[in-house]
Order: sequence, then structure tokens, then C-alpha cells
Amino acid sequence: MNQRIKRTLNRTIVAITITLIATISYSCGGGKAENQVSVEQIEQARERARNAARRFVNREVKDTFELQMLLVEAASERSVYDSLPQCREAFDSTFISTVRTVRPDVAAELQSHLPRNQQQ
Repeated sequence: MNQRIKRTLNRTIVAITITLIATISYSCGGGKAENQVSVEQIEQARERARNAARRFVNREVKDTFELQMLLVEAASERSVYDSLPQCREAFDSTFISTVRTVRPDVAAELQSHLPRNQQQ
């Protein structure tokens, strides 16, 4: 093979290798995109919180067990956002705000059980 063709081939292989390594490291968490949360994701968390809060306040509960089950349902909705702190905070604040609008007494009770850094 011609010396010029060998150099061009080597440069092409090196360029492809670098591109592949960069792509693989980015997709495995090397990039910042995974840590960023979009406005749409935050809005989706708020909408899910509103829906969960509406279901929560619109049901009549007969006992504390039924109330706990409703809270577990809301927590399962929230668990989707455990790895996304901004979305989790948006869910929590929207859930409490929605409950506070309809049932301020229940919202106060729920807030009293939150960790201090999550209370509004």
C-alpha cells in the first residue's frame, strides 16, 4: 500500500475510535445531559402531583388504614422521580399545594411529617 493511503487510513481509524469512545462515555453518564432536567419533565411531575392530590382529597376515607393506602398510592406516583431531585421537589410542592387548596387541615398534617428541609 502506498504510504499516503496508510496514513489516511490510520487517521480515519483514530478519528472513528475517538468518536466511538466519546459516544460511549457520554451515553454511560459521562455527559451532563443525564443530570439536567427539562422543563417538560418538571411540568409532567407537577401534573402527576395534581392528579394524585385530586384523587387523594376526593376520596372519603373510613379509617387510618384507608388513608395510609391513599398516601402509599401518592408515594408510588412520586417514586418515579426519586432519581430526579428537581422533579421530586416539584411533585412534593405541587401535591401539598393542591391538597392545601382543598383541605388545609390535611395539608398541615402532611407537612408536619415531612423532613424540615422539605417543608414550605
